[in-house]
Amino acid sequence: MHKIIEKRDLLRIAGDLFRQKGYSATSIDDIAGSCGVTKGSLYHHFSGKEELALSAIGQVHEYYRDNIFSIILESERPGADELVRFNTAVEHFFAQHPYGCLLANLSLEMGSSYEPFKDTIVAFFAEWTECYRKVFAMTMPAGQANARAEDAVAIVQGCVLMYRIHRQLDPLRRQHARLVEECRADAAQAH
Repeated sequence: MHKIIEKRDLLRIAGDLFRQKGYSATSIDDIAGSCGVTKGSLYHHFSGKEELALSAIGQVHEYYRDNIFSIILESERPGADELVRFNTAVEHFFAQHPYGCLLANLSLEMGSSYEPFKDTIVAFFAEWTECYRKVFAMTMPAGQANARAEDAVAIVQGCVLMYRIHRQLDPLRRQHARLVEECRADAAQAH
């Protein structure tokens, strides 16, 4: 007998499988089996694997928007304290998801053929970049804040990739600590 599963749990399980095995290597059978439901149940909610992946991406983005990005984006004048909370939330998320960043993994796997996911992935990383930019813009010109924000996302994602390989969050924690130190130094210099 197959069980009834909440849609958010189904998307979480599918996202975990896409992170772990990759999009191409994950079948609808894999997802249905891991969720304890029939393929028909999946097709009742999703037209196929692509729509399921887009929904899983959307769920991750919604989580980040509500629980991580909001720490900075809802702050009027974000600084080092907000950045510490933001970084801690990112580290906690990845401690729960040892196979890395779903959106980055899909980008790496699919390359230029990931067109169905492109806009969603670009929007996610633009919002992440905006979080850093907003913090850095408190103490530096816009162009410099933008460049530092883009670099920060790239370096953090590199740390997440290494976490997937080595199962060590230490490089991510060190990068986060550097960002906070820079933020504090910039704030002290600005005053």
